[in-house]
Amino acid sequence: MIVWSLFDSGEGAYQRTIKQYFDGVLENYSLGIDKLNESNNFININLADYNAIFGDDTLFDTLDNLPKPDIILASPPCESWSVASAMKGGNSCYVWNTGELIMRTDASMTINNDHSPFKRIPWKVMYTRVNGELCAYNTVRIIQRYQPKYWVIENPYSSHIWFYLEHYHGFKGYLNQAHYGAYSDEFPRKATGFMSNVELSLKKMPKGARSKVSLAWHKNDSRKQIHNYNKRSDIPTELVHDILNQILDKENSSEQLITENL
Repeated sequence: MIVWSLFDSGEGAYQRTIKQYFDGVLENYSLGIDKLNESNNFININLADYNAIFGDDTLFDTLDNLPKPDIILASPPCESWSVASAMKGGNSCYVWNTGELIMRTDASMTINNDHSPFKRIPWKVMYTRVNGELCAYNTVRIIQRYQPKYWVIENPYSSHIWFYLEHYHGFKGYLNQAHYGAYSDEFPRKATGFMSNVELSLKKMPKGARSKVSLAWHKNDSRKQIHNYNKRSDIPTELVHDILNQILDKENSSEQLITENL
């Protein structure tokens, strides 16, 4: 089976897991851009590409040359969707307590350019929002264009990407929750959502339980905090293994059912 691993260009969790556990069973193509330039073991492609509106379809021209995927795994960047930059009513990119996503334009966030149409929006915040929406939107476009039998999208469980996908693109699925710490002592508890077109049964930690490395990921403990973007975006190998095992079990059950009905 062919797997496309979107945004798998940092620690390469999907590629790493497939090499370790599914060699000869799954053929993986990792795609994305490593913002830290620490890895090159992937197909370098801008998944936030917006040039299609100008008639330049480089994104799909490139993807059309790959074997058609049976499985798409995607981890679009979560910065614009998460509560990591929590502010009143939302985060640094959005106000979301009104039932919709509205660009934040708080007076306290003004920049010194009276002639700018975005004078109340710092450029980093605006870039983060636009990049997040493009990555999410292109993930939907890719899944809809190539119609894989199975797809999984990863983001924090509390991420507002789920709201964006459903209410702005009519795209939804099963939102399966997992805790990273339930799969590895090297990761924090980290409640994470894996939205997919099939229901998955993933591990969660008991209420109130903390992993051994929680402090290393906590923003208030600067002595132990993990700052590396790729590391903070990594996914436990055993969690990816569990997801792919469940998908393959469903595939095998489906094939067996077809055979029995012949």
